[in-house]
Amino acid sequence: MCEQLIKHEKGMTLIEILGALVILSIVLIGFFSVFTQSASMQNVNEEEMLTTNLIRSALEDVRELDSSSVSPGTYTNFDLLDIASVNNQGQFYSQPSYYLKLIITDESDTNLLKAKLQVIDQNGKVYTDTYDYIEVSP
Repeated sequence: MCEQLIKHEKGMTLIEILGALVILSIVLIGFFSVFTQSASMQNVNEEEMLTTNLIRSALEDVRELDSSSVSPGTYTNFDLLDIASVNNQGQFYSQPSYYLKLIITDESDTNLLKAKLQVIDQNGKVYTDTYDYIEVSP
């Protein structure tokens, strides 16, 4: 009797096939979501690395400025300040889609100026920022 039942089972039932497909789909969806997430994180990391390098080069230029030519204010055009990594409109030479914004404030009771640097796009979105101090002769 058992041999007769086994001989009549020639394939899988429809429910077994559907169950296997559901399990396979769940596994594949989880697997592919990891790839899409890692690809988007790679793009974010590339942009962050690029803007960090831009701000480092601008920071070096700001450190080389003559302290007598610097006064408090917000700079987006660099006609008066000579910053080698950007043009007069504030665009970086190496990456023209990014701009430098320089905010210089006077630190009270010191002979220091605080220079805050920001890398922005043409819409004003800030990608990265940093600051440094410029010593002013008394």
